Amino acid sequence: MIESLKKALNTGLGLALQTWREVEAAGREIARKSRLSEQEAGQFLKSLRETYEKAQKGFESRVNQLVKEVLRKADVATREDLKSLKREIQQLKKQPPAARPASPSRKPSAARPRTRKKSVP
Repeated sequence: MIESLKKALNTGLGLALQTWREVEAAGREIARKSRLSEQEAGQFLKSLRETYEKAQKGFESRVNQLVKEVLRKADVATREDLKSLKREIQQLKKQPPAARPASPSRKPSAARPRTRKKSVP
């Protein structure tokens, strides 16, 4: 039974979603109930900590990957996109006006006559 509890605690998502304090408390409880020696309990907690950190990193990596994918699909500009645009703008500002690409001229739009709302007596 203790082995199955160890396996349950050491599995991916459940472990990754808990805080270290929760995992450590559960590990200490398992060590106490299984009557592990102090040395064995220490080794167990050390192993549990390593597994916990590995699960946390894996979970964080997967979440980051999913967020990037969602942002890409939503066509949202990333920080890198913005940095790239800022660099490009700075380069363009450094160029003399004659070397800059011509901007499209804007034609003034024809003025539409305004209609007044009739006031209600």
